[in-house]
Amino acid sequence: MKKTVGQIKNYIQLHTSDTETSEYISIMREIAEWATFEADRLEYGEKLESIFNEE
Repeated sequence: MKKTVGQIKNYIQLHTSDTETSEYISIMREIAEWATFEADRLEYGEKLESIFNEE
């Protein structure tokens, strides 16, 4: 499911507004991991797809 920037901002605000520091850090780490995965997927997705299609 593709999310828009607005949806992501709303999700972060909704899920972090009442959190304690340790919970906030945990949520932000999860978001960072997701963002890194998405960036890698966008950067390398076409390359990987072409490699798999060659087989």
